[in-house]
Order: sequence, then structure tokens, then C-alpha cells
Amino acid sequence: MITPKELLDKSDKLFFKIVTAVLKGENLFPLVIPSNKKIANSGFSELRDAIVPLYTSSKDVKGQGYSVEWKVKSIDGTKQKIPNKIFYETFEDFLFFTKRGKDYLKIKQAYQHIVDSFPNSGWAMDQPAFLLENADVMPDLVKVVRYFFDHAPPHNLYLRELPIQVHSKFIEDNIKPLKKMLDIVLPVDKIIFEENDFSARYKVKRPNVYAQIRVLDDILMATSKFNELALTIDDAAVLDWQPDRVFIIENKACFLSFPKVKNSVAIFGEGFKSRVSKYIPWLSQVELYCWFDLDAAGFEMLNIIRQYYPHASSFLMDNNTYERYEQFAVTNSSRRKELSYLNESEQKIYHRLLQAEKRLEQERVEQNYVVQSVSRL
Repeated sequence: MITPKELLDKSDKLFFKIVTAVLKGENLFPLVIPSNKKIANSGFSELRDAIVPLYTSSKDVKGQGYSVEWKVKSIDGTKQKIPNKIFYETFEDFLFFTKRGKDYLKIKQAYQHIVDSFPNSGWAMDQPAFLLENADVMPDLVKVVRYFFDHAPPHNLYLRELPIQVHSKFIEDNIKPLKKMLDIVLPVDKIIFEENDFSARYKVKRPNVYAQIRVLDDILMATSKFNELALTIDDAAVLDWQPDRVFIIENKACFLSFPKVKNSVAIFGEGFKSRVSKYIPWLSQVELYCWFDLDAAGFEMLNIIRQYYPHASSFLMDNNTYERYEQFAVTNSSRRKELSYLNESEQKIYHRLLQAEKRLEQERVEQNYVVQSVSRL
């Protein structure tokens, strides 16, 4: 027979479903809770031990909570009441027993904040868990969403400069719920869905991204007049040069120690590689090599770059390199993704790394091996 604890667990799992129905004006009550009401043994003592706790925690005793409909059954020659149906007469009874009254009030208040600001808010009824999780900050979430709803992009201010009556780090601290609400509430022309960065997605002013470039050839340096450059993406895009080869390198140490290569340059990839495809048009005219960590993230980045530059090649991201330095690999668990721009050999090492849950950082590769590999290009 079901115990009060089991009934509580079962009822609590229905909380968000029931709240959604209540917000939609649906009446689910009286609500029957399907449960096992059979007695394991037919003896009177076993029956008593099972029924007494169920009765003493019920509405008949507590005044609120679940109700039990009883039926009479003969046990050991004695007529005895046993449960026939367990149910909640009202929503208030359900909240009392589950101790979810305060949670429901939070959900209701959060929902009302959204409705008051956005009349077309039916979506919020289906998000009670989201409403509860963000109930304490919902008034300020609504302020931010309302600002983006009322003002046309681009927003030529940084996030902390936006004239919204919230504390200066509020948006940065609440990126996840804001993204969820903005993606639902805003018109599609105010969102760049392929962008994951918050500012880029909702067309807010962003700090400049700098391309750190090393010139790997002394003759080419005469054109740039510098050994190293740190330029904004826009400025890097209009450089008046045409190197033969470009190496995009993820790790700073590997970038700084990369060997000299005739008529070539190296670009520091960290924090930059996700935008390289969109802002450096001369990359389409060079031999382009990408050297990232031998891990899932490295191949995902290679896959992104190849969407724009199909001619890009991977460098030291192969099976031979992994097996040579496998003893330095560390545990790294990642979810498999469909990387359609990888070639056959890259797919094999990508899946090998996923299965083994391994990651080989590029700084683990010896400098001599790097030099030898460059010389073979």
C-alpha cells in the first residue's frame, strides 16, 4: 500500500503540470492520484500498520490535504475499512500537502509581471519551472526585455550603459534567462540567431576584438613594418598584403614559439577564431592551416572555419601526432556533434577522442616536431 511519503513524492512530481493547468484556467480537481492500494499481506496487523499512517496524514485528520475514499472489506472475519480512492478535493488541498504554496505564489507573481508588460504572454503558462527559478529577479528581467522590445537595434551602447533601471552587472549575471525570454518575445528581425554571444545576438555594442598577428618572414615584415601586430578585426581585414600561408594557432605559447616560415604569418586563435571567417577576406587567398588542441572543441572550431574556408587544412591534428604524444593526454568528456566539414581522417581521430574521452593540448607537442612538420608542408 502507498505510504504518505510515497504519495508526497508522487504528488510533487505533478506540481508543475498542475500549475500550468491552473494558470490556463483549467480545473483538474477533484484530482485522483493513481496509487497502489493493495495490502501486501491480509493479516489484520499488517493492514493496521499500513492504514493508520495513511489515515492520520489525511484531510480527515489534518483538515487539509489528500482525501481517502474508504470501502469495507472482510479481514480475518472482521469488517475493515480500506482505501478505495486517494484524491485532492481542491488545489489548495494539493498545495497544503505538498508544501508548495509559497512556490505557487512565486510562480503566479512572476507570471503576472510578464503578463502586465507583454499581453501576448501565453508562452509563460507553459514555463512554471522557469518562472519559479527566476521569480526573485523577474521584475528586472522584464525591465531588460521591455527595453529591447521597445527600442530598435542596433543598440550603440555597451551592456552596462543601457538606460535600464537594473544594477550594472544584472544582464551579465542573468544571460541564460534573458536569452530565453528575448528569443520568445522579440520580433525575429531584432535577433541574430546564429550568434551565441549575447551582445552580438541582440545587436548591442561590443568591445573591439583584436587580431594578434606574428609575421613569420623577415621579407614580409618589410610590408607590415612590424614583427607583431594587434589590430581590430576590421583593420586586419584591410591589410595590404598577401602572404602565402597563414597559421591560426589556439595556444598563446605555441603562437609565440611558432617557427619562421617564408612569406607566412601566424594568428593567435584564442578569443578570435570564432570570428576569423567573417572579417578577414584575404584569408581566402592563402594556404590556411588551423592548429587547435586535439579534442572535440578543436575539431568543432575547425568545422566552423571550414564552412567559410573549405580550403582550410588542419595542422598537427592527426592520428600520428596523437599517438606520438598520447601519454600527455588528459580526460575530457564531450558530447558528439555532427561535424560535416571534417574529412575522413579528421572524423576518425575526432570519434577516437570522443570514445576515449581524451584531450591532447597542443603545447604538449615538442617544438622539434612542430619545426619538422612545418618543413614538410
